[in-house]
Amino acid sequence: MVRDKAEPYFGLMIEMKKKKKTQADLAQLINVNRSTFNQKLNRIDGKDFYYSEAQQIAKELGIHVSDFS
Repeated sequence: MVRDKAEPYFGLMIEMKKKKKTQADLAQLINVNRSTFNQKLNRIDGKDFYYSEAQQIAKELGIHVSDFS
């Protein structure tokens, strides 16, 4: 089955809330603006995190990249 649209990173959203990190906090960490971070988080228009960005975010939150989904 082929998906028409990628699902947002709900696991990442949950971890952000648990760790009290905002989109602005993590956007600054990976050096993008908050709007771009939001588009990547929600996978809007095919936008997604680069693996290096995902690794930085995971390290900051104390999780694995695989926990994003």
